[in-house]
Amino acid sequence: MKSKNILFYILLTLLLTSVVSIVMGYHNFGFAVGFLFAFLSLSTGYFYSMKNREYMHQHYHADYVDRLKNNKKI
Repeated sequence: MKSKNILFYILLTLLLTSVVSIVMGYHNFGFAVGFLFAFLSLSTGYFYSMKNREYMHQHYHADYVDRLKNNKKI
């Protein structure tokens, strides 16, 4: 198992634990685990988007400016 996939497996385990506990009737525990899952997944997506410029708004703006510059040369 690669260390890159550990975060994916943690999130998958939290999601399944939340769903199973809510279905079995442990609503408070299921909602708590679901809240933890939501927080971790949103923060993971945010940090990966900060790390990679292609997922951020500045990439679209920079791409637009580059296309404008290239079109003026033609």
